Amino acid sequence: MDLKQMEYFKTVVDMGNINQAAKTLHMSQPPLSMSMKRLEDELGVVLFKRGTRHVTLTEAGTILYQRAKRILELTENTIADVSKVGKHRTFSIGLTPSTIPVISGFLSRFSDDNPDLKFQIYDGSTFEMKHLLETNIIDAAFLRTPFAPGEFESLTIKKEPMVALIPKSLINCNENFCVKNDAESPISMEFLSKYPLSIYRRYQDLLTNAFKMQGLNSNYFSVCDDARTTMFWAKANKAIAIFPQSLANEADDDSIVCPIDDASLCTNILFVYKKNGSNLISEFLKILASYESL
Repeated sequence: MDLKQMEYFKTVVDMGNINQAAKTLHMSQPPLSMSMKRLEDELGVVLFKRGTRHVTLTEAGTILYQRAKRILELTENTIADVSKVGKHRTFSIGLTPSTIPVISGFLSRFSDDNPDLKFQIYDGSTFEMKHLLETNIIDAAFLRTPFAPGEFESLTIKKEPMVALIPKSLINCNENFCVKNDAESPISMEFLSKYPLSIYRRYQDLLTNAFKMQGLNSNYFSVCDDARTTMFWAKANKAIAIFPQSLANEADDDSIVCPIDDASLCTNILFVYKKNGSNLISEFLKILASYESL
């Protein structure tokens, strides 16, 4: 399997059918179909369920699509980086989605202080960022705990509690829920145990342990891989969403954000980097140390 096959495969998936993909690639349909068949034979799996008008990915095809997209993106960025060596400095950094509201100010100020600096930003999960650090694709990453630094250095940027996004429809029909002095009162773990919850998968153990410590059971309606996705079910009036406080500004007017009365439910944002990193890392650490807050 080579990069050209990956590009062909990704284009077929993006276009939805081989005919349209062939037009996009400026080639005829038979060679493209043959290339996809060779790819399947080489891998020993079926990648597509071929319909009359559209192709549908199999489980194996879905995995290959995700990996191919990342590989092609890295290839393109590597070519760009190498071709620009000597023209300017490039800071390659990884971000997990839930860290962006907190750290965007740091990056903006670092850019202001270094007008010649260019950025390569990689978005993804904590596990993806860890792999990119290990393979030297990125210089550093902003990640949330739980995360074991291991061979990496880390600096805590911010510690923040988790909050609950509660649909107003649930509040209105609950006699035990009250709002004091026009400010949301902390809600108890006991209160949360009575309702379906929408949570981020990486916080599941943390939440489950918090419930157990109080002799309570949890009811997870939805467990997802992006802290922001937890809000979907709250906005749909299906569950209470739990997520880090810095994401609260993404809530809508049909829900209310409440603190949770449990100090153990918190998460840290870390700046993670390799020991003996580049000069850019040293410069950025000075920037972080010089700002008292965002």
